[in-house]
Amino acid sequence: MGKRKFYIYVFAAALLMVALFVLVGRPATDEMNQVKTLFPEAKNIQLVSDVSDDLFVAANFPAVQRAYRVDGTLSAYVVSSVGYNGPIDMLVAIEAGRLKDLMILSHTETEEYAKYIAEDWFLSRFRDKSADHYLNLVVLDAENPEDIVQVTGATVSSQAVLNGVNAALGAYQYLENDIQMEKVSDVVPQEMWQKDENSFSVNWEDGSIRVDSEELKTYEQTEMDVVLINTTGTETKMHVKGPTLETVLAAEGIDLNTYAGIGVTGRDGYYTLIDKDKLSNNPVILGWEFDNAPILEEEKPIRVVLPNEMGPYWVKMVTSIDLYKDISPKAIQSVYLFNPLTEDIAPYYYEYYGSKDKAIEIGKILNKFDSVDLKGFFTMASNDGMVKNETISLVRQRYYIKIEGDNAPMNIAPNFKLGMNVRDMCYFSTTTDAVIFPETMATIVRTLEIDGYEGLLLEDVLLQAGMTWSEGDTFTAVNSEGEQIPLSIEALSDCYILDQGENASLVTPDSTLLTDLLRIDKDEK
Repeated sequence: MGKRKFYIYVFAAALLMVALFVLVGRPATDEMNQVKTLFPEAKNIQLVSDVSDDLFVAANFPAVQRAYRVDGTLSAYVVSSVGYNGPIDMLVAIEAGRLKDLMILSHTETEEYAKYIAEDWFLSRFRDKSADHYLNLVVLDAENPEDIVQVTGATVSSQAVLNGVNAALGAYQYLENDIQMEKVSDVVPQEMWQKDENSFSVNWEDGSIRVDSEELKTYEQTEMDVVLINTTGTETKMHVKGPTLETVLAAEGIDLNTYAGIGVTGRDGYYTLIDKDKLSNNPVILGWEFDNAPILEEEKPIRVVLPNEMGPYWVKMVTSIDLYKDISPKAIQSVYLFNPLTEDIAPYYYEYYGSKDKAIEIGKILNKFDSVDLKGFFTMASNDGMVKNETISLVRQRYYIKIEGDNAPMNIAPNFKLGMNVRDMCYFSTTTDAVIFPETMATIVRTLEIDGYEGLLLEDVLLQAGMTWSEGDTFTAVNSEGEQIPLSIEALSDCYILDQGENASLVTPDSTLLTDLLRIDKDEK
């Protein structure tokens, strides 16, 4: 009987060991294997589980969880820093005083906002950086060796990854070289979040209110079945609930109909302008409930919903809504062709979601115009009917037009998430000047084949770009050399823009009127 009990105890202990192996040993083995992939030539790799017990490491590099000694050197660090939604666990490899590699082990960031932090095109930015200095997050240009360009639209997640790497560098320098570097937090600074999840402001010329999420529920509610259409073509059906902006403003004695437009800004810096026409055609719903469930944490406090407009107008994480009394009206006087207008502007190779393509800075294009009214708005139109407005003062600050690669021409900026762009752009305009892209414009205007090329009917092009005219108006075609020819209203329906790649000509079906076409001006009366 005693032997039987003994065997039972032995069997139970064996089962317990197997269970512990399953629950603990397998993840440890997986992690060890990942370290081996980063150090394939290593002869000996040992787990150092108590590295975080060191008082200096614990106090100054709380993201460091454990480390691995590779051939006698603490070279691999498992770190965990807090991202937008929760922990981002990373494996940081250091060799010969340089960052060897970086691997994301796990994260809880939402796919829409931060799935790219685990992709190689982002992680490769860390490789071969010196381990002697902390790395620094930048929005657009890596001007210094320690600069890391963030993932577009994922500032917090990018900073969390950077914090984890810097914590590993700090621990490495202390444990291996006895160098004490500055403390690295395992959380992103609050100021970077620019975050108030529970309220947003509404601002007008002589007043402002702050609306709390709970207070929002006390207003008369609008419920509607809507379809969100992003510019990537993705359609998402949803049921939205929330008061309209008009209802909220009416409680303050403000009539939304007396305003020329509104500007909506998200916590991530995304902005869009909604003009009077769109306000007339849409209830601006301040959505706090979607599909009978509260708004997602990462989209709080509200999401603006415009039922009859595409995704770029449905701003998430709204922090402020600005009411504009005056927006300078459109009065397009000149329509330019993009290539000749920008031929002397050096393109910037903008890396956007892993693709590095030529892009032209909008501010440099605006400098080409005689004058730019900052009270007006910058309009961008896609060949699928999408039209988006921004304030001119905003777009001239580091906004770009991507001119090659997928979906070009397309507007891009550090805070533009994929799917919220105007892709396949056919034109953009200020209050008085418009710029067309003939190749995409050709998909929405009448065309005629001339000499083997596709000619764009001039009348249609000018109308699409926003130019209007009345009886008696005259026009002038100008080329890049300054040569000019006059045009009547009747000529607009007889002339074509013949896009030949490097340059374009103004032609009729029978003759060429002007080569190297730059622009068409409406003459002043």
